[in-house]
Amino acid sequence: MAQIVPAILEKTKEDFREKESRVVKLPGVERIQVDFGDGEFVPNKMLPVTEIEPLNPAFHWEAHLMTSEPQDFLDYQIAGFKTVIVHYEAYKDKDDLNKALYNIKSLGLKNGVALNPDTPVSVLVDFKQVDEYLMMGVVPGYQGQAFLEPTNDRVRELRRLIPQALIEVDGGVNLENIKQVAQAGTDLIIVGSALVKAPDILEAYEKLTAEINII
Repeated sequence: MAQIVPAILEKTKEDFREKESRVVKLPGVERIQVDFGDGEFVPNKMLPVTEIEPLNPAFHWEAHLMTSEPQDFLDYQIAGFKTVIVHYEAYKDKDDLNKALYNIKSLGLKNGVALNPDTPVSVLVDFKQVDEYLMMGVVPGYQGQAFLEPTNDRVRELRRLIPQALIEVDGGVNLENIKQVAQAGTDLIIVGSALVKAPDILEAYEKLTAEINII
């Protein structure tokens, strides 16, 4: 069954701590994603990892790097992340991406590759040893965007190409579409603004969970 993963995307330490304090209290949450942006790969610049205090080890923290050509991941390990996801589009060629994926694993972390909506799913067949595959449901960089419906078909395509893949969908997921995202075969459903910007985060989480539990 699909699992909901709350996402945090913030620019300041204060806002990050406030969102963190709320999502860690959600019942049943095991994994939390934190978004990072450098102002280059995406226009939005976010809180750098060096300003994040040690994360609660009771959760599986994953870092989603919307940054250009990252190769040094030690600070993410130090902060307490267990998975680091980099973008296919962030590197000049496959060799650079493979080097980054190796560097992540060399630190004892799980690695992942994220794919933007306009990049063919087929490029991922060259990376079958990756721990996770993240399919973007929006153009990356900002929370609150509308979900791109072709994303569900892209998930199905990836499942056909790499049957054993652990697939995530990130961006634009809300109460109206989360059931369809789960039905497409998504394992981990990243939810940002539909949770952290909801008036009552617990009520929003329970409604989202109910939608995927009735499939």
